[in-house]
Amino acid sequence: MNNEEIHVNRDVSHFRLSSGGPWCRMKGKPGLRMLIGVLLVLSARGFSQGYDDTFEMRNKLKVELQYADYGEYEYPEPIVYRYGVHDYMQNYPYIVNFPEKRALTKFTRIIGKTTAASVKYQFSELREGINQHLGEIKLTKNMGSKFIGLISGQMINDTRKFNAYQPGLGFQWQMNPLTIVQGDAQYYFRGKDAEPVGGKMKAVNARIKIRQVLTVSTALLVEYVFYNADGETLQFRSHNASIWISQFLPTQSAVHVNLRYYNNSMGIRSLAPSVEFAQYLNWATVVRIKYRHYANQSDNVSLGEKDVIVPDNLKSNSISVQLNREMSSDLELYGIYRYYKSNLHVQMNTYLVGAVLGF
Repeated sequence: MNNEEIHVNRDVSHFRLSSGGPWCRMKGKPGLRMLIGVLLVLSARGFSQGYDDTFEMRNKLKVELQYADYGEYEYPEPIVYRYGVHDYMQNYPYIVNFPEKRALTKFTRIIGKTTAASVKYQFSELREGINQHLGEIKLTKNMGSKFIGLISGQMINDTRKFNAYQPGLGFQWQMNPLTIVQGDAQYYFRGKDAEPVGGKMKAVNARIKIRQVLTVSTALLVEYVFYNADGETLQFRSHNASIWISQFLPTQSAVHVNLRYYNNSMGIRSLAPSVEFAQYLNWATVVRIKYRHYANQSDNVSLGEKDVIVPDNLKSNSISVQLNREMSSDLELYGIYRYYKSNLHVQMNTYLVGAVLGF
């Protein structure tokens, strides 16, 4: 099965809008409330990219289950061609294999005072008879009060009898209290046995992201991603630029507006605006409502997979509702429902439940 865009996956890895408990305890303290407000704004999903899930507790266990059903499906499935350091593989340009079923387990442990190690396993059923198994090992090291380093390695096993490998390096630098810079790079490789998805390929992916606090209630985030693929059946380069504006409101809520532009050397161009509203229902419960529109122009090109093209004039709309609940200081539960529809006669419902346990 397929889907042009699936940010549900990535959203969940950065679901913490802010810590619920401290908000309740800090009412009546203006300075601290202002600080929490900034944190609420700056927690727009997608910035942390693996840096936020460490140095919080000695051990942390994360579990997710996801299922998608299709009320209508006609268009052939496009290829997944990019994997990142990010927690999930469904990235750009929003035209990807979408797992009909997915299960994830991730365990993170603090080693000493400055290092965290994590191990992750993810199973994805891309469509009937085709599954992927992803394993990841990641080390995150606090190298001072302002700098965090990251090294990771992934292996992807596909039941179509091929493997892919991807090591990566990254950093996060807090230049000052109002500015944070992130950067990372990955090298991806698969062999000739990957014929079902275009054969042998190597790729380099590099990303830079800057977050800037503009006022006590407003933040700006910009990101640029460069990707270069060199394979036996295709070669292309892509550029991706995104901008986020986040605004904290005095009603214990926040609005995040995003615009993303993508183009590559094979003639694919896309624009994807989105808006998200996040609201505290009480000190332990947060609800998010998000709308995304996607539109592209393409020369109906193939990215390597047999009988698959990236369609021209593809348009889609999606809306999702996410609910997070802190059951205790050590346990958080969350769930997502997402409805998706495109002009190519694809309709889909996605359901996801997850939990994070610290101990």
